[in-house]
Amino acid sequence: WQPERMRSVLSPRAGRVRRRPLVGPGSARGIVLLVALALLSVLTLAVLAAAQTTRLELAMARNDEDASRAFFAATAALAEGEAWLRSNARDPAAMFTPAGSGGLFTAPAYGQPAAGRPDVVAGVGRVAAAPAGAANAPRFVIEWLGARTDTGTPANPLPPATVDLYRVTALGTGPSAATSVLQSTWGQTRDGGTARVGTGRLAWTRLGD
Repeated sequence: WQPERMRSVLSPRAGRVRRRPLVGPGSARGIVLLVALALLSVLTLAVLAAAQTTRLELAMARNDEDASRAFFAATAALAEGEAWLRSNARDPAAMFTPAGSGGLFTAPAYGQPAAGRPDVVAGVGRVAAAPAGAANAPRFVIEWLGARTDTGTPANPLPPATVDLYRVTALGTGPSAATSVLQSTWGQTRDGGTARVGTGRLAWTRLGD
């Protein structure tokens, strides 16, 4: 009987000594090792989960930035198309054609697709100034929808003026090829004026990304 390995316990019933083995230093070291390995495994899993979450968040941030840059590029192209109309569109019948020469289209016939589609804009659209970070220069096409005669209102009669209505469709591309398509309806008189009711930008919409 080795005192360092055994201890005596007096049994009250039997009145005799029972010998019970003690846990030695080697067993204690084994338990500590198991606990350390368990903690290390938990920490490893936590680090891997955090790394995966970080990668996903970075990818989402890049996608958001790409979409935002595409939207800003399309916005710039839309504004450039409207500025072109103010400066150049005086006689639409002489400039706009069904084939869309130079990105200038007449209104489509009934049942025919409109020219303001991303594939058309990317193919024959007029090139606009490219903002920083754009993968490709933004483009726009303009459709002449028709004309009407404006004489003001009964409360505010005005000299007759021909007001032309146009549709501008712009396509922007982000750094990673994300796209944004914007479209506006624009009205102006034949002399380029946009001060009358029903002229200037009448509406705009985001067609899709």
